Amino acid sequence: MEPWTYLPNPWRDGIASLPQDKLGTLEEVRFRLDRPAYCYGAAWGMPLRMDNQTLTISQQDLDRIVGIIAEHSLYARMEELRQGYLTLPGGHRVGVAGKAIWKDGTIITMTEITGLNFRRARYVQDAAKKMLEIFNRNRLDIESLLVAGPPRSGKTTLLRDLSRVFSERGERITIVDERSELVGYHDGHYEFNLGIHIDVLDGWPKADGMGVAIRTLGPDRVVVDELGTGADLRAVLRALDAGVQIVASVHAANYDDLHHRETWGLSLFDLFDSVVLLRKGGSPGTIQEIWHDHHKIWQDTP
Repeated sequence: MEPWTYLPNPWRDGIASLPQDKLGTLEEVRFRLDRPAYCYGAAWGMPLRMDNQTLTISQQDLDRIVGIIAEHSLYARMEELRQGYLTLPGGHRVGVAGKAIWKDGTIITMTEITGLNFRRARYVQDAAKKMLEIFNRNRLDIESLLVAGPPRSGKTTLLRDLSRVFSERGERITIVDERSELVGYHDGHYEFNLGIHIDVLDGWPKADGMGVAIRTLGPDRVVVDELGTGADLRAVLRALDAGVQIVASVHAANYDDLHHRETWGLSLFDLFDSVVLLRKGGSPGTIQEIWHDHHKIWQDTP
């Protein structure tokens, strides 16, 4: 199901009444306090309207929507909310903006919600095809691999398809799916079928999940989305030392951003054999550059 099907009316009907060309390419629906609800595709944006009226969002609207998508139990979703999101069935994510609540120097939850961003998760068959062809032409094996790019460049989409490809090759893959996005587990089923050789650690923090995978599941490769802390990188290093390859993603704008970013004394380029940089604005997973052993082996020339 699409993420907007979990919205109450009138917004659900408003989205359903979008022109077919817009509905088919819809990626995000954003609700901002005292602003019109807004719909976005990769190359377009428009306010959400019902009966030729723009739908402006009130605090009561936001509270109602959050109550419904959290199934009226925000307390049970506190850890997600503390990190600024709520996950919907199917791997969809709702980004949340609001007031941080602190205790003993740590953010414990969020209140006074002022914005919601419904993002559509989708599986794009063969999203990794071009990347794999480039590696094949250069006669390079994919070992430890980092997928980097700005938000909405298709990092998660590319990881999904790579997981499927590795699984179809017979590799034993463990996916650490902290936000239930990569595989979309819900009510005993996966939204995305990524092959028969996949194990999923759903809801596990990345560093803990990588450790559990190595100790108990015997993977050839671990796939994890959005590295962000020193603990994550230490877990990556331990996995590599144990002979387990890691395929991961990280937010980054360009090569320099990656090359000079250090956490726990390590550059990301020190950990991964290959780095794929994505460009925002094209189809999901559009490649800008590929680096291997600190050498650029491919660059897009639009």
